[in-house]
Amino acid sequence: MNTAMASDHHDERRPLIGRVDGSGARLDPSSPRALEEGAGGPHRRATHAPSTACARVTMCAVAAMGLIAAAYHGLLRHHPATAALLGLGDAPAGTPGLLGRERAEARIDERRATARLARVDARRAERRAVHNTATTAATRVDAAEDDSNDSCRIIFYYHVPKTGGGSIVRYFGEMRGVDVIRYESTKYITPKMGEIYTWNSATADDHWERYVLPRALKPGNHLVVEHWGRPGMVEMERKLADLRRRARAINCEVMTSTTLRDPIDRDVSDDVFRRMRGGGDAGIDYLGDEQTRFLLLNSERARDGVAPRDLYGDHRARVEAEGALRAAMRTLRDDFDVVATIDDLEAQKDAFVDFLFGVNGGEDSDDASATEDEDKREEMAKVSSAEVSLLSQPLARVHAIDYEKEGVDDARMRALRTKFEQSNDLDKQLYRLAAEMSANDPRLAKHRQATRR
Repeated sequence: MNTAMASDHHDERRPLIGRVDGSGARLDPSSPRALEEGAGGPHRRATHAPSTACARVTMCAVAAMGLIAAAYHGLLRHHPATAALLGLGDAPAGTPGLLGRERAEARIDERRATARLARVDARRAERRAVHNTATTAATRVDAAEDDSNDSCRIIFYYHVPKTGGGSIVRYFGEMRGVDVIRYESTKYITPKMGEIYTWNSATADDHWERYVLPRALKPGNHLVVEHWGRPGMVEMERKLADLRRRARAINCEVMTSTTLRDPIDRDVSDDVFRRMRGGGDAGIDYLGDEQTRFLLLNSERARDGVAPRDLYGDHRARVEAEGALRAAMRTLRDDFDVVATIDDLEAQKDAFVDFLFGVNGGEDSDDASATEDEDKREEMAKVSSAEVSLLSQPLARVHAIDYEKEGVDDARMRALRTKFEQSNDLDKQLYRLAAEMSANDPRLAKHRQATRR
């Protein structure tokens, strides 16, 4: 080995990665060109020194790029999971990868779960915004009511189909001094029916929070009527408790009431009425115990199929422990101030009038103070003579059926009653409780006796 190679001095005549000619091919030391360059001596080598340095740098860059490309393709081929973590590609499900397939898939699942939770949070934020808007509107109503010296009286009436509720609604809807607020959603509500049509397609919560509550808590007399298409009493318990609390805070009074009917009579009436109306309602397949179902679940009463005791739907945990009948009986006792049967419908109407207007003496005790009597006389004076005249009028029955006119003869009536006799075990027991509560309610008894005289 010569002295130049043994020393630390690098021989510029030897390229870092081989000698190449202009085509990129290695130079054979014995080739004529190599011999020619060697024969040129130091002067010839010095002449081409700059171009030789550039060639060396270029070849270094090309070699480095080649190594990087090889490393990239090798990583994608043999370690795709690691490449995915570095952002260089997606890891195939079947390739183990440097960190293992399970860890790579776990990372992917984590990213998907994070995106899903973000969407859930966005939906919750949207619902909270709607709720806050409704709460703000209701709070403004409450503030306005706090500034007013006038109180309000609110009757919440849960209208079970074919029990006479339509007559109650018609009666007070035609009376001045009573604001009837309908809480329902059905296909029979049309644009001609006014404001209720606007809320027909709203959710039950929006309808209650943004329309019913703000309107019912205004000064005056209000009859809130719940019918088809809104929550059953399983859900309404919470809403009614909130209504009572808010009414109490602004010196308003609340009465809750419902009406039940002999279940055989009710189902016969409903069956004939549906056939009279025709369309998709005709010939409905009754599930049985319709009043118990409607009381608990309203329009969702058929959710769990045809078994009479499978009434629970989404509220199974709350009702299942005590059973459907006990839950319905508890609802009648705890959630309603006045429970009447259709036989006492006239007395129920008069009890409503007493509550709203103080007519007929109400339930004042014998030791009522002179101040209370004076307040009552002033309240009575607010009722116009036309209203007092109307208050004394009997109910006009809505949807009354002339069975003979509808072709229901004695044989057909017996067949219908036999059919419904077999599907109302729960309703019969519930109706017995309702009849007992109706008979023993002094607010109804007073008007029942007046009617007999």
